[in-house]
Amino acid sequence: MQRPVIAIISTGGTIARQAMDPRDTVDYAEIGTSLGGADLLAALPEAVRARFAVRGIPFSSCDSVEMTLPRWFELASVINHTVASQPDLSGVVVTHGTSSLEEGACFLDLVLDVPCPVVVVGAQRPASAISADGPANLYAALLVASAPQAASRGVLVVANNEIHAAQEVTKASTYQLETFRSPDFGPLGMIEANRVFFGRASGYRRHVGWPPAYGAGGEIPRVDITYSHAGADGVGIRAFMRAGARGLIAAGMLPGMCTPAENAALDEAVAAGVVVVQASSGYCGGVVRRQELCQRGLLAAGHMRPRQARILLALALMTGADTDAIQALFDRP
Repeated sequence: MQRPVIAIISTGGTIARQAMDPRDTVDYAEIGTSLGGADLLAALPEAVRARFAVRGIPFSSCDSVEMTLPRWFELASVINHTVASQPDLSGVVVTHGTSSLEEGACFLDLVLDVPCPVVVVGAQRPASAISADGPANLYAALLVASAPQAASRGVLVVANNEIHAAQEVTKASTYQLETFRSPDFGPLGMIEANRVFFGRASGYRRHVGWPPAYGAGGEIPRVDITYSHAGADGVGIRAFMRAGARGLIAAGMLPGMCTPAENAALDEAVAAGVVVVQASSGYCGGVVRRQELCQRGLLAAGHMRPRQARILLALALMTGADTDAIQALFDRP
């Protein structure tokens, strides 16, 4: 039986970190060392490695808090080139730090258009830890990336034997293994008994595509997030405007509301041509474009959380989309 060919692109993060003390699941990020993609694969039993034909592609060894939009553009370029130049690939697995994994996976899902599955995977415990979850997560990701039914579902996130849609998932816990959750719609499927099961289809996949101007002198527009709280004023909003923000995500109090002082500053931003998207800082639930937002010229983030909404807005601005087109993207489930 021919083995599925999987490309593993390693970008660093907890899954590729090791500490001197196997009890260390906290300080490894600052004082530990990094492993390469080959080391990650070597942690799997021989019987597991023999099931796949793996091609390792190193990308970076940085922690996920160091990831940026330019780095994700580079990563997307590597994925595009890898898939185009290796037609025998069954799928692609990207190992990524979990702190910004939901942003990185969302970015890839918004720009990529490749025929094979792309699976993003991370770990909550370093490779050196007692009961490290990296090897199990990596094995599950390899199974999903090699599953024909995973194609055409967009970028997937695999963790703790669950499969999530990239635009629906969020990191919910600092240290617990069951950290990745899709609070509004639940996981797409699971890995059980070495088999891949999909229980539902993902919602409409928002897709921006590759901005034509990027790499040809086009700049990535600055988009910032302002976090609302009781008594918040507009100082931070106006500071972002002075810094050159072309877009703002207002992470409001549920169900997507800001203080009067913040609203005054946001209205100033809209009048200055800044695109403002009202989001919610809550764990789940959407923000609809209610009458007040329409009257003020603010967009509504729908079910996108603030950090993912920031990425969608930045990419949409790069394509030159107007506010109606941007709102249409956010309006999807």
